[in-house]
Amino acid sequence: MEEIKTLVSTFNFTNTTWTIMLPIILMAIDVLTGVINAWIKGEIKSSILRKGLGKKIGEIVVLAIGELFLIAMSLPMVILNGISLYIIVMELISICENLEKLGVPIPNFVKKALASTEEKINEDNKDGDEDKE
Repeated sequence: MEEIKTLVSTFNFTNTTWTIMLPIILMAIDVLTGVINAWIKGEIKSSILRKGLGKKIGEIVVLAIGELFLIAMSLPMVILNGISLYIIVMELISICENLEKLGVPIPNFVKKALASTEEKINEDNKDGDEDKE
């Protein structure tokens, strides 16, 4: 839990625009690599694309809500940074998976770093859920 708090508190963007734009750009790259992968394999299905795009729109809504609350309630920037960081890690993992399927070698240290960060975030989420029970 402390590691995640430290990671999020030290994760600073140059400005708020990048806090929103970087996850959105990564979402677009993820969709693009996924479509290219499906196209090469001849497995393009509109239902899968719709489901994926629906998820991406949901992530954008979460970012927008975070930004609205940040402005409207003067919440600390660390909250929006945490939301953005979570989406960035998930998108980077998905992009790496898509690139591997396309035959692009991904260095093990990159995969391990992303997996480790994802595990820490998921552990933190589980700890928060247990506190509610």
